[in-house]
Amino acid sequence: MPNTSIPATAEGMPNATRRAVLWGLAAASTAAAVAVAPDAHGAIAIEAQALPRDQAENPALILACQKFHDVRAELKEAQDSLEWIADEWRHQWPLAPQELLLGANAQDGRYTMPAERDIIGRFLVRDTSDLTKRLAPKFRRENRKTCFVIRTAAEERDHLKKWKRSTPTGRTEKALAQNRAYRLKAIRECEQRVQLAAQYEAETAHLRDISGADAARLRVRDADICLRKAADEVSQCQTLTLAGLAMKADVLAVAAGDLMELTKCDATPLGQMARFIESVAEVTGRAAV
Repeated sequence: MPNTSIPATAEGMPNATRRAVLWGLAAASTAAAVAVAPDAHGAIAIEAQALPRDQAENPALILACQKFHDVRAELKEAQDSLEWIADEWRHQWPLAPQELLLGANAQDGRYTMPAERDIIGRFLVRDTSDLTKRLAPKFRRENRKTCFVIRTAAEERDHLKKWKRSTPTGRTEKALAQNRAYRLKAIRECEQRVQLAAQYEAETAHLRDISGADAARLRVRDADICLRKAADEVSQCQTLTLAGLAMKADVLAVAAGDLMELTKCDATPLGQMARFIESVAEVTGRAAV
């Protein structure tokens, strides 16, 4: 699991009033919550006034919202459990040997090769001051902390096979001798990296296993999938009241998470939809007071 927070839990309910609406309506009809505030204008206000004052909300929407919040609570619990594992095992997690480190600043996502990560799969940004074998003094001064791409045992075994199959050449005896010496040196170094990588991978795999980190990451992934499905169920339910519209808008705003923040200023259809959802949540939140 790549090192990424899950957008669905990044945002809470916008205010206490709207939280009360969400949870209150989950238990009963929304008849008492359909009153429209004086500043609610346009099509939403007209539609709400056209409804009977005792209009009840769609039961399917109420159940779908209940399910969404139950799954959201499960996701939060799963994420908290994963964070606990990260804190509990932080000091036992080994750093990759310097011989296995490749490109720096891997935390930016600039590489396709595997990066060094912690026990729960987040990018591991490490101190560079002691990496004297790998980094020049100037780089260490300018980059106090960074995440590295790391060599794997499988990749190094492939490199080793290629070196062993290679045949040194040279135009002169001296050049041939140098190339032969370089090949032997490369083979020795590659064999050392294979051994180091295999040990490192075995140790980290063992720690992930005994800590329950892999199972915890799967639990978070499964809960996130369930949350997105629950949000989709809410979005497909028919809304009968203004308060129901508030429920649906809040669920969609939570489910969209970071996407709402990233797109709501864009002059694109995504930005327009994000601003519309935010407006609906604000207006219906006031109207349901």
